[in-house]
Formats: sequence, structure tokens, C-alpha cells
Amino acid sequence: MNMRLLKLRLESFKGIKQFDAEFDGENAVIKSKNGVGKTTIYDAFLWLLFGKDSTGRAEFSVRPLDKNNQLIKGLTLTVSATIEIDGMPHTFRKQHAEKTVKRQFRGYETLCWIDEVPKKVGEYAEYIKELIPEDTFKLLTDLHHFNSKFHWTDRRAILLDIAGEIGTPDGFDALLGELNGRTIEEYKKVLADQKKRLVKERDEINPRIDEIQRGLDEYVGTDSNDVEMLTASRELIKKEIAALDEKRQVIFEQEKQRQASLDKVNKLKSDKAKREVALASDTSGIQALLGEKNKLEAELSKKQIALGEAVHFVQANASLIKCTTEQLKLSMQSLAEAKEQYHKAKDAPKNDTCYACGQTLPNEMLAELEKKRQAELAEITVKGTRELEYNKSYKAALIELEEKRKALQLASAKTNAEFEQAKVNKTKRFAEIDEAVKNRPTTPPEKDPQWLAICEQIEKLEAEIGEPVSVQLDAIDTARKEKADELATVNNCLAQSDTRAKSNQRIGELERREKELAECIVRIEKLLNDIDEYKAAESSLIESAVNGMFKHVEFKLFNTLQNGLVEDCCEATLNGVPYPDMSTGQKFIVGIDIINVLSAHYELSVPLFVDNAESLTFPLEANSQTIELFAQKNINELTLEKKKEVAHVI
Repeated sequence: MNMRLLKLRLESFKGIKQFDAEFDGENAVIKSKNGVGKTTIYDAFLWLLFGKDSTGRAEFSVRPLDKNNQLIKGLTLTVSATIEIDGMPHTFRKQHAEKTVKRQFRGYETLCWIDEVPKKVGEYAEYIKELIPEDTFKLLTDLHHFNSKFHWTDRRAILLDIAGEIGTPDGFDALLGELNGRTIEEYKKVLADQKKRLVKERDEINPRIDEIQRGLDEYVGTDSNDVEMLTASRELIKKEIAALDEKRQVIFEQEKQRQASLDKVNKLKSDKAKREVALASDTSGIQALLGEKNKLEAELSKKQIALGEAVHFVQANASLIKCTTEQLKLSMQSLAEAKEQYHKAKDAPKNDTCYACGQTLPNEMLAELEKKRQAELAEITVKGTRELEYNKSYKAALIELEEKRKALQLASAKTNAEFEQAKVNKTKRFAEIDEAVKNRPTTPPEKDPQWLAICEQIEKLEAEIGEPVSVQLDAIDTARKEKADELATVNNCLAQSDTRAKSNQRIGELERREKELAECIVRIEKLLNDIDEYKAAESSLIESAVNGMFKHVEFKLFNTLQNGLVEDCCEATLNGVPYPDMSTGQKFIVGIDIINVLSAHYELSVPLFVDNAESLTFPLEANSQTIELFAQKNINELTLEKKKEVAHVI
């Protein structure tokens, strides 16, 4: 994928009020004096894509400040870019705006668009992630990311992945033939363990010889009537012991061939076990039972839902009864109040005299007062009659609800009984089905042709292999011990007359064993030395394969210790100078060389921002679009130089 920056626009981003740049996918240089905002342009581009600045921070201040270092209110921050991706231009825009609710400031919100289509922040981020992961983007745009921010083991893994299959050094076929499926490191541990045991046995021989020799120095000879017979018997036993030793040596020499056969047997045993598992797990005959379990589960679920609905209806009915009872109570209170008002108005004494002069009121006024009293009584009567009707309707409703309650409770009890019975039926039937599944008929291995064929191969190979080496060696050791015990008996019979001969023979055996052990140790040491040479040759192959991909940088991937051992490492060098000791310009050369190789490997080309480009005295050799951020005195505005076009910051 090839990405090239065509246009970039900033509005109110950090300290830049507005900046428009037409890159047209070409290389460009942005110049200004320090502090004007060159790095801010790079920050804006990264914020647009990943919501972070050039240092990798997600939490950084993107909004401009006033002269008192306070956030300027009322601004909408905008960054947009047109990027050509594999020949197709796409527009990305992101805004950071104030959020208000009922004209009250409630913080900030981020708005995103892709090709003018509004996107949620998560959708926008996912689109960018699918386009190019942030970690990969950092590797291809940050000159120092690979060497300064990656652990050396991660750097090494990436380089080996890029180099691909390295192969093996020539001239080590004999060594590789000894591995028997083990790695070089595993074989080295085997040899080291064997050497340790052999050296221990060798170091124990001389003290044993000295002990025997001290016994000879103290020897006083005696005679025996059966010396000749015992001597002949002793020689025969020695020959039998020698034959056992020879047989033991033959077993050791045949171990390599035997081990290959054992590997085949182990592979066949694994296939046998897999076939047994396949036969035991065959479910072709129990699908109907499994389907019945699913059906029982579904039926129980339906009855549980029905029970829930019945309980709900009972609860709803109880609520209606409670509510109607409260309404009846209120209606009765209102009816009692109406009766009290009626009697009070009816029995009130007539006032037919003037309160001021005490004279009897005129008939017209008396008639008017009587009319008002009758109207009040009529109104109270209407109210009482209405409340009486309400009272009757509430009582009737309560009777009806009570009848319904009984019916609902009966229905709920019936539904609950059906549900509980369904649970019992399910439990019982599940147990029956599980037992049927457990005891389902399966093909026994001994009736399976494939399994029998594997067994036949195993039996044939095991017959060729014979008993395990440990068993054979144990048998030989047991037989040898028996012969040694017989020899000891003979020697005891010969007593002191044979002690010297036996001791001398034993000394000779120990000396031969010591020589044998020395030869084995020398062979092991040679193999260990071959392994070290192999590792050194392999290291050279790996470094050559990796460094052959780069134009300038060379990587040191192995470190030879004072004891001759080789350990893994990963350090970039340029003309012999390690990366931490390089100058800024050298680090630029190394960083661009690495990015070129990584871009080719990932088949990705992205715009490369080069900060502090003024420190370079040589042209950049980047294979991707480069945008140099160049500090230059006396340039007070951000200036883009490209094909005579100049863009200025406002």
C-alpha cells in the first residue's frame, strides 16, 4: 500500500491559527525559526490519524491558549488531510469542538469525517486501524522508534522475520545427524550431562586403584589344594563377564538405529490413541436422544414462562383489589361527610331578624334566604347520591375481583404444578438419556480395521526393536553382577593366593575403563566444540542474511563471550559505531535505511516527517514521501517549499 500526503489544513490547532499546504504527494520542506510550530504540524497529522502527538501521548493540549495561558473559548479546532492511498485520494477530517447543553458549557467533543461521511470516533479509529496499525505506522515514520523504543529482542525478532529462512551452515552434516529430532541447544545439554557423569566416574577410578594397591602391599601369600581348578573356573567367569561387556557395548552402538525405530513406534502409538478417542467419541447413534434433551428444555422453558404470566395476573388482581378497596373507603368517607353536611344545613336555626337593628326581616329577604338554604340542601343531596352510587359500584367491583382472584389462584396453582411436574419429568428423562449416551454402542478398537492395522505395525516394529535398552542393560548388569558374585566366591576360595592376581586384574580393568572413559570424554568434547563452531557459523549466516538487506546499517546479532560462548543480541552499527554512540546525522541515516527495508517488507509506504532536518548535510535516501521540518533563522512564518509554491501560516 502506498500512502502520499496531498493536502493538509490546520485551523486553531495548538499555536497555529490556520495553515494550508499543498503537497501533491511530493517531497517537501517546511521551514521556520524555532518555536513557530513545525513540530505542531507533525503533531496535527498524528492527532488526525491516531489521536496522539509525536511523542506518543494521547493526553496533550490541542487547544490554543491566550496571552495568560488560558484556553481560548468559542473555537472549533480542525485538522483535515487529503491522502492518496494506492492512487485513490481520500479526505480525513477531525474536529475538537465545545459541547453545550442549554447554552451551558459541558466540555468538549470530537467529530470525525472520512470522505465527508460523518463517522463515530470508534468507527473512525477502526477504519484507520484497518488501513494501517499504529505500531506499524510508528515503525515507518519515526526514525528513532525501531532502535530507541523497541526492546532488542523485539528488534531481533522483526529482523529475523524479514530475513526469512536462513538455512544451515555447510560442513556440519555429521553433527546434525546426531540430533535425532533434538535442537542444537538440547543436544548440547545432553552432551554436557553425559560428560559430567563420565568425568565423575573417571575421577573415581584412581582412588579405587590406590585402595587396591594398598591391599596388595599388605598381601601375605597362602597355598590351596584346588588352585588349578579354581583358576580355570575364574578364567571362564572372566570370559563370560567380558562377553557381557561386549554385548553391552553392542547395545550402545545400536542405540541410534533403535532410537529411530522407537520414534516410529511412538508415532504409531499416538495414532492408535487418537483412533481410540475417535471411536469412543462417535455420536452418530445418539443424535435423536440429544434432540430429545433440547426439546425437553424448550418445553420446560415454555411452562416456566406460563407460570410467570399466571403469577403476574394474580399480583395484578391483588393490586386492583387493594386499589378498589381504597377507593371504596374514600367514597364512604365522602358519603358520611355529605350526610353530616345535609343534617347540619337542614337543622340550622332560621335567622329572620336583622343583626343590626333587631327587627324582623322583610318577607322578600326571608324568601331569598329560604331559597338559598333549599339550593344548598339540593346540592348536598346530589353529592350524597353520587357518592352512594360510587359506593355501590366499588362494592360490586370488589365482589367481581374477589371471584376473579380465586379463579386466578386456581389457574396459577395448576400451572405451578404442571411446571414442577415438568421439572421432575425432565430430571428423570435427562438421567435416562445420559445413561443411554454413556452406554451407547460404539465400535470397539479390536473390531476396527484401521486400529488393528496400526497395532500390527507397532507389534512388528517392537519385535524388531526388542526390549528397551534399560531392560537389556539391567539384564546384562544383573547377569554381570551374578558372574561377579561367582568370581568373588572363587576368589574367596583361592583366598590370598589369588588376591594379588585378582587385584592386578582389577587394576587393569579400571585402567582400561579409565582409558575408555577418557576416549568418550574426548569424543564428547569434540562434539561440544563442533556445536560451538556450528553456532558461530550459523551466527555469521544470520548476520549476513540480515545485513544484506540494508544499504548502510549493519546489525550485530551475536556477542561472543570471553569463555567462547555465543549469546544473542541486537544492536545497529554504522561504520563500526554502535547506535547509542552515533551522531544525529548518523542516526538519521540508520533510521531511514531501516524504514526503507521495513516499508519494502510490509509493502507499505507512508509519509515520513523528518524533524530537526537542518542538522542533515546530505540528501535523504528515503523511498517514501518525505516532509522535512527545517529550523532556519529569520523565517518567522511556517513556509512550505515545493515547486516554487509557498504556503504561509496565518
